[in-house]
Amino acid sequence: MAAAAGAAAMTAARQRIALLHLGRIHDETPALRAVLEQRGIATELVPLSAADVTDWGRFDRVSVRDCRDSHRHGDFLSRITTLARRLEALGVALVNPLAVVLAGHAKSGYLPGLEREGIRLIPSRWLPRGWQGSLAELLETCGWSEAVLKPAIGSRSWQIHRLRRRGHGVEIIAADGARTFDAADAADAADAADAADAADAADAADADGWLTGLCRDGDWCLQRFLPSIHGRGEVSLVFLAGRFSHAVSKSVAGGGWIAHESFGGRNHCHPATALERRWAEAVEERLRRRFGVLPYARIDGIHDEQGDLLLLECELVIPRLFLGEGHAFGRYADVLTTPPGGG
Repeated sequence: MAAAAGAAAMTAARQRIALLHLGRIHDETPALRAVLEQRGIATELVPLSAADVTDWGRFDRVSVRDCRDSHRHGDFLSRITTLARRLEALGVALVNPLAVVLAGHAKSGYLPGLEREGIRLIPSRWLPRGWQGSLAELLETCGWSEAVLKPAIGSRSWQIHRLRRRGHGVEIIAADGARTFDAADAADAADAADAADAADAADAADADGWLTGLCRDGDWCLQRFLPSIHGRGEVSLVFLAGRFSHAVSKSVAGGGWIAHESFGGRNHCHPATALERRWAEAVEERLRRRFGVLPYARIDGIHDEQGDLLLLECELVIPRLFLGEGHAFGRYADVLTTPPGGG
C-alpha cells in the first residue's frame, strides 16, 4: 500500500503543465500556479511564439487559456492547429481540445448552432466579413431601438459599441461612454431650417461608412440591447469537467452599460438559482453533444424583460473563470491534473 502511494506521488510530481500565452496572462493564473505547486505539479509559462523551439515532450498537457488578446493575432488559430498536431503525435493533451478552440474562438462558430438547437440567444444578427448596408435600416428591420455591436472575435469588451436609433440616423457610443457619431454634432453645421434632417443624413452616412470599414476586417454580431443589464447585470455560470462549479454576477457601474471591471463594474460570487442552473446545464448539454465533456466552459447570460435568461455567449477558449470569486482553484487544478477521459 505504501509503495503504491509512493508511486502515485512520484507520478504526480513528474506532471508538468505548459501555460501558453501571448504576452499577458490572467490575473488569477499566479494563484492557480501556486495551488498546483502545492500539489507537486510544475507549471511553465510558454509564449506561443516559442512553439517551434519548445520541447513539448516534457509536458503532460498544454493549456491555451492564458492566450489573452488572441483577437489581435490573425494567425492564432493556424499556429494553435500546427501545435496541436505536434502535441497529438507526442500524446500530449491540449486543453481545451483543438476542435473546441477552432469552433469557440469566434462567436459565429457556435452561437448560431446553439440557437438552431433550441437555446434562446439574445436576439442577434450576424454581419459577415465584407458586409455593406445601412445601419439605421438594419436596426429598423430588426425592430430594435437600441443594440450592441461586437466583433465575432474579441475579449474584454474590445471594440464593443452601443447603438441608438435617432431619427433617420444612429448614435454610436463606445464602451467607455464616448460618442463615435452623434446626429446633434452634424446639426451644428446645417442650415437651421433643415438642421434635424441634415444631421440625420450626415450621421447615417458616417455610421454606414464606419460599419463598412469594420466589416472589412472580420465578422460582427449585432445584438438587441437589454435594459436589465443596468439592474441585474450579467450572470456567468462556470462548468469544470462537465459539472457546474460556481456562478458570478457582474454588475454595471453607475452611468455605464457594460458589466466589466475595466469600465467600473463589479464581480460577485452569485448563489445560482435552480432555474439559472437548469438553464446553464441545458446549454452545457448542447455543447457536450458537439464536443464531449469540456475541461472548462463559462456560460454568460442576461435576463430579458420577462426575467428569463438569454444566452449572451459561451467562453470556451480563453475565459477568465472567476476562480477566486468561486473558491474554485482546487477544482480547476483537479481538471488540469486529471488525464483526459478520467475522473
